[in-house]
Amino acid sequence: MKPVIRWVYQAKYRLLGRRMGQPEAPPTLERGLVLIQIDGLSFDHLQRALQEGRMPYLSRQIRKGRFQVSPWFAGFPTTTPVVTAALLYGQLDAIPGFRWYEKAQRELIVMKRPDHARRIAARWKNAGGLLRGGACYASLFDGGATRTIFTLSTMGLPGLLGGVRGAGLFLIMLLSPGRIWRIIRTVVRDIIDELWYGVRSWEAWGRFLRDPTGLFRTGFLALGNALLHELLTFGISMDLHRGISPLYAIYVLYDEAAHRYGPDHPVALRALRRIDAYLREIDRMASFAQRPYDLYIFSDHGMTPAESFARRFGRRLGDLLRDHIMQPVTMDETVEPEDRRWRSWRYLMAEMRGLERTLSPRGARMVRAARAYVQRQASTSREAPGGTAHPPADIVVRASGPLAHVYITIAPETLSLSEIAIRWPHLLDALIEHPGIGLVIGREGENVFLMGRHGARIVRPDGRSQIHGQDPLVDPERMAMEGRWLDPERAAQELARLARLPESGDLILLGAWDGRTVVTFEDQRGTHGGLGGAQEVAFLISPSDRSLQPQAWRDARDFHAFLSQIYQKASMRHPLAP
Repeated sequence: MKPVIRWVYQAKYRLLGRRMGQPEAPPTLERGLVLIQIDGLSFDHLQRALQEGRMPYLSRQIRKGRFQVSPWFAGFPTTTPVVTAALLYGQLDAIPGFRWYEKAQRELIVMKRPDHARRIAARWKNAGGLLRGGACYASLFDGGATRTIFTLSTMGLPGLLGGVRGAGLFLIMLLSPGRIWRIIRTVVRDIIDELWYGVRSWEAWGRFLRDPTGLFRTGFLALGNALLHELLTFGISMDLHRGISPLYAIYVLYDEAAHRYGPDHPVALRALRRIDAYLREIDRMASFAQRPYDLYIFSDHGMTPAESFARRFGRRLGDLLRDHIMQPVTMDETVEPEDRRWRSWRYLMAEMRGLERTLSPRGARMVRAARAYVQRQASTSREAPGGTAHPPADIVVRASGPLAHVYITIAPETLSLSEIAIRWPHLLDALIEHPGIGLVIGREGENVFLMGRHGARIVRPDGRSQIHGQDPLVDPERMAMEGRWLDPERAAQELARLARLPESGDLILLGAWDGRTVVTFEDQRGTHGGLGGAQEVAFLISPSDRSLQPQAWRDARDFHAFLSQIYQKASMRHPLAP
């Protein structure tokens, strides 16, 4: 039976490949590489999902002995851009978070913007990347891939549908009836979840019922989410049939649900079942491919239950700073209020631009109307346009979950702790004593100060630490050791490295961690970016016949080195066909 199924799959994807103008790569017996990143899924939450049967296919393959599962520390800050850069380029020291502020250019940077992702990726252009000769899906950076789909740093270039002509798109759908059924089922489930869990108060229900477009908008968002991930999985399957290597893709379903509802919420855990179905399809297609493949499944960070600073204390971090500076200041505390779910449609609309010229006039008008609707609905960001100066502000706060960079803009260079203390004598004490802040980090010369309520740790340039009072990295009131992956010495080194980055703030604040929840400076129920809990512990699922010990790695740079040594030469000998 399996030879028949293999023949059917190969015939199907060969036909689709011809219709899409995607030829097969030269045959080879060298092992290809497939990297699937599940954004935001911690080792602990993966273990729970496997035990509770939420990822049945993956659990079955692990029990068969095909894969080994390990915890690992992927990088700090515990956020996707940092880990992705380390994995794809072997670089770690260019990104201080998901958001930051460049003092010299007076510009807000956020890693959801294509122009900003492109600018950061350009720094490593000469270094090549892990994905040379391969394909990259739904990533921030392209990693040197020959073909990129739904990737921010190359958005606007021809992607998955670039070669589709005439009835090609309809052929794709007609030859995948199971995919159509999965899209319908996913949309219905997402609408039910939004109505049951997303509308959280009677007031919100009233607004929802009064707004006749509310249900349409909910269904439209659900459709975009389903289409994006189905096209993503289809593209990977197509490249597996073609024999392309390496392949890299990020699935964000769990991360988005966990941010909105919490990492243990039924909606977040249900997203893992969808991801498991995609993994099954990818693994199955790899077994039917005309070359052998090794599959690695991993996460970039975990997710810790969170409570927002504003919700717990009734005011934002910027209000606290303004009160204790005790003089008139202008404050910028930009946090993009957009719904993350519009990201799917922005990716899809970028892909549809390439397809639009091949459609009929009526079809092209429909695509343009859909793109205009998406632009109107998703245009809630207050980010300054790329390439323009940011309006003057005395203090700029850039939050990435429980990590906040505070920039004092009176000087283009980084201010020392002594300069801050002289100008605003009450500010540092107020921040250190605040129950919502676990650590206050600043610099004095080459020394980095990590300050907590009961003591401080000073990290010297040679890496040695000096502790005054109680070590803030082991203070049970602030940074409880339960659930911690990094020991105090390693955590101190990571924080000192972050503080010394030229793009980091004059002050760096970490939300308080009580052993169960962490304070986040965004409106989130699950968060990552700092220290405390499951956010520190990612997972790596690797082939059982590959000998590796990720527990001993520094971070994703060591994963990059391992993959480059084993797979990159092979991928360069068999480049992606144009």
